[in-house]
Amino acid sequence: ALNYTMKRNRLFVGSAFLALALGLYACYNKPDFGSTPNLIFRGLEQHTLKTPTNVTYDSLILVVRFQDGDGDLGLSETLFPDDIKPPFSVADKYYYNIFVNVYKKVNGQFSPVLLNNTPLNFNGRFPRVSLDGRTEPLEGDIRYTLDRIFENRDSPIQRGDTLRFDAKIVDRALHESPLVTSSEIIVFGQK
Repeated sequence: ALNYTMKRNRLFVGSAFLALALGLYACYNKPDFGSTPNLIFRGLEQHTLKTPTNVTYDSLILVVRFQDGDGDLGLSETLFPDDIKPPFSVADKYYYNIFVNVYKKVNGQFSPVLLNNTPLNFNGRFPRVSLDGRTEPLEGDIRYTLDRIFENRDSPIQRGDTLRFDAKIVDRALHESPLVTSSEIIVFGQK
């Protein structure tokens, strides 16, 4: 009789768990994001450091929240050889999938930072967010490390300059997100 009662209790507990799981699954609604990615600025992390030869530099990490309705974000040519073919080849506009422009405050107004009369940028590639190829809405954070900014008297960026960044991403269908603007930072201002 004891064995029968234990089996019946396990069956009851298992059925209750299954009903709870199905109930929770039924309450879950997939987010309704568009096929064009959306970005929300989340933060700009700044770490002022020194090299072994005592040169000061800022290490910056841009954090943006993304939302994408079909999950086609990122490029990973080592796993997906098509991610280095046109329109994503080195010679193409969309070789990069994150575009970051740099601005410096001069007389209270932000202007593009110029290096050899060309606007400075930190464009780059971030890897595929989803590797299984499913078309599904995705949401998450991208932590994008910007190149180090070294203290150098010949640089267009000097100690105490106030910078900000504009960023956008592009998905594999070439949908461009709207630009987001970062908060301001003071170069080499963090101890």
